[in-house]
Amino acid sequence: MKKNKKRNVMTFFFVLSVLTLPLLCSCAVAPDPVCVKARKSYCKASGNFTGQWYDYYERGLSCMEGECYEAALSDLDNTLKGRFEDQRMARTFGMHFVDYFPHREKGLIHYLMGNYDAAKSELELSIKQYPSEKAFFYLDKVRKHIMEKEKQPLSVPRVILDSPLNEFDEIWTKADPVVISGRAEDEQYVSEISLKHKPFFIERSGQVVTFRNELTLAEGKHEIDIMAKNLLGGTAKQRLIFCVDRSGPVIILTKPDTGGKITGWLYDESGEIRFASDGENVPVPKGKKVPFSVPVKAGQKYITLLAKDKLGNQTEAVVNGDMAILADARGTQPLLAQIDVVTDSGADVFGSAINNSKQIKPEIIVQGWPDQKTVFLERIYIKGYVKGENNIESLTVNNMPVLTHPGQVIFFNRLKRLKSGKNTITIRAEDEFGNVTVKEIFIHREVPQVFKPNYRYCLAMHLFDSLEDGPSGKQTLFQHLFLKRLVDHNRFQILLRQELKTFFSEYKNDVVFSEDAAFEQKGLTPDAALLGSVYKTRNGIEIVARFVDVKTGEILAIKDVYSESEDRPTLASMAEKLAEKFHRTFPLMDARITQIEKGRFTMASEKWIPEKGEITMKWPLIIYRKTEPEHNPITGNSLGSDTKIIGDARVEGIAEDNYLAAPLNGQEFERIKQGDRVITR
Repeated sequence: MKKNKKRNVMTFFFVLSVLTLPLLCSCAVAPDPVCVKARKSYCKASGNFTGQWYDYYERGLSCMEGECYEAALSDLDNTLKGRFEDQRMARTFGMHFVDYFPHREKGLIHYLMGNYDAAKSELELSIKQYPSEKAFFYLDKVRKHIMEKEKQPLSVPRVILDSPLNEFDEIWTKADPVVISGRAEDEQYVSEISLKHKPFFIERSGQVVTFRNELTLAEGKHEIDIMAKNLLGGTAKQRLIFCVDRSGPVIILTKPDTGGKITGWLYDESGEIRFASDGENVPVPKGKKVPFSVPVKAGQKYITLLAKDKLGNQTEAVVNGDMAILADARGTQPLLAQIDVVTDSGADVFGSAINNSKQIKPEIIVQGWPDQKTVFLERIYIKGYVKGENNIESLTVNNMPVLTHPGQVIFFNRLKRLKSGKNTITIRAEDEFGNVTVKEIFIHREVPQVFKPNYRYCLAMHLFDSLEDGPSGKQTLFQHLFLKRLVDHNRFQILLRQELKTFFSEYKNDVVFSEDAAFEQKGLTPDAALLGSVYKTRNGIEIVARFVDVKTGEILAIKDVYSESEDRPTLASMAEKLAEKFHRTFPLMDARITQIEKGRFTMASEKWIPEKGEITMKWPLIIYRKTEPEHNPITGNSLGSDTKIIGDARVEGIAEDNYLAAPLNGQEFERIKQGDRVITR
């Protein structure tokens, strides 16, 4: 009995020691540092402090918020003993994760304390381990302070253009879009580049920063200012003057002279016009408006005039006796016999009595365009002519002047950009007596099937974490602005989760949110969830967004933005930058299939893709084929074509400009042909 009693006592003390050991260990953990500012206590973790790396990290951030920097540095040093590298979504315990940036936060503390060399070392290490916008933001500030401390002389960035390559004061182009690309260099780090006074997207500052932008410019003269600035404020400015000309010269015919010649004027803004009659060059002087005279051979029934400008834009005029008949309706009488100025009956070459011509309106003829037409193009040419019994003194196409010199027959060729849906082309002509004729053409621009929004990748946007400031808060404002930028890019389908609709209710008038818009449609199945977190401290605001595949749970991309301010202009700028980061990561690539073999195919992109190579493996694709295009029956110009969807595929490999892909359905592979096209969803 004594042995059993003694054994029970020993067992009791053993169990007691096991149970109290964790308590004794926890008591060994140093107490929270004392940090009180404005009657508020800092340097505290949210739960029990167990001495784990994540406890030190949380407490260190709390110390930072209270500006107790020495205590914060001590805690961050301790957390680094347990986990050394900065990273997003570091696992703490179970399924709990935390964005973990001890080196970055140490760098910020050293910056705030004026220890710039130490700050630079920590921030550069953080960027090496896991780049973040906040680390780049403060590294720029540190670099600036170091350069100021070293009293470096102010330098000026160098801007080197790759496109356009032109040494002239004015750059003539018919390109659409107009591409401006190059690089800015500066030892003091290029931090800003702007085009047309609009900031150009820069991921981070650098001693060499490349840039490329595609500008949609209307016809006419455009002054484009390029500005590059370094961290110390040194600024370089360069002005490019583009003269955009996509329309052919105007051919103006006046009354033929008695010597059997066709006379008139040529007009083009370029000031350089090449002119031909029936394929033979006709010398004309240089200038924007120049006269011409073309002899007519005896017995000649019609004559073809062709005017080209320096960019190759051209206008054709096929003329017979009434000076305005096209090549497919040529006259049957010799031209020379029909160009008398006035007949014995008092009629001129246009067949009307002179005394009755003052009230006859001009006639507008547009080649090959009925009053209504559907096309699949973004741009079309409007070719035609206007003729009158009297001199035409004014001619406009959609209120843009065409005519600069009066004439009785005016040939024109104008390029017009179309918006999606209904477009109205209005041609207005007025003669010397005030007679006005207006002709309207209605052109419906249809978007080819595969380019319609319902074939784009679908994102379900959720309420970002930490939006505790309510529907009217600044953080909610940011997410609203971010959504607006995503919608403006027209790259993704967006579904709003219910909790967001309540938060965004007050912004309905600030963005076009119609009931039938993509993000309001019911029954859409999202491909990915768009999640986010907002981290607000006394120093600034960091916003992190994630694309998460809804089927696999895989994080497809994480992007972030940071600023010390959170006023509306700053939040709008942050929203624009965050949207741009995602659009550059998942560009809308349109490629051609170049090779087919062994159940897979190779495709090559024919268009520049920002940050190419970031198109991820397994990304969904759509295989399609262009249908047979329709053509303008008179001019022969294509009216574009619709698309036929063949099937789905996904990216299997990436090598420079070429991508390897495989159909998701083996049967689809049999229908694929070389020359078919592929577009990213």
